[in-house]
Amino acid sequence: MIRKLLFAAVGALALSLSVPARAATYVASFDGSVFDVSAQITTDGSDNITAISGAVAGINGGPISGLEPLGNPDWLYDNKFFSSGPHVSDLGILFNAGLFLYNLYFEDSAYFLSTFNPDGSLWDPGDPGTLSVAQTPLPGAIWLFGSALAGLTGLIARRRRTSTYTPRPLRHRAETTRSRSERSGQLLGNLQRRSA
Repeated sequence: MIRKLLFAAVGALALSLSVPARAATYVASFDGSVFDVSAQITTDGSDNITAISGAVAGINGGPISGLEPLGNPDWLYDNKFFSSGPHVSDLGILFNAGLFLYNLYFEDSAYFLSTFNPDGSLWDPGDPGTLSVAQTPLPGAIWLFGSALAGLTGLIARRRRTSTYTPRPLRHRAETTRSRSERSGQLLGNLQRRSA
């Protein structure tokens, strides 16, 4: 029973941690002269962005509604995010916020946030700014689950080392009790043998 429980716990842990290698979540903050962006960015093992959320503050800003799929012919972008600087390439990431598309990219040792606006002033090169990035740590529940699993493993190992008692199989009461006549016959036989 305990072995099945241990296998189930290990299976649950493996399933919960079955994410690609190097997958990570980052908190990113862009501070520009016109726009400010705060976003949570999730990447897969190949640095491709799989999810983005947050908000753009500034002209026509709004909540980030998602990543623009690759293939928009009006923009150059690769939707990749890297753990070390520069965090985006010169193509950058393209996302929707409010009613507009925004492109965060790195060029000539500076970060820019570009968007289309009627006078074209924020299109090329865009709003220059700084990008701050912090990787989100693993949730505390994973560490707690891991320590509980290690404790359970230790408890099972300890029980196996100290357990020397092996119980006998239980017999049915009918098998262990003799009838009165059998017992009295046995007593009578013992008395006759002793007197002889």
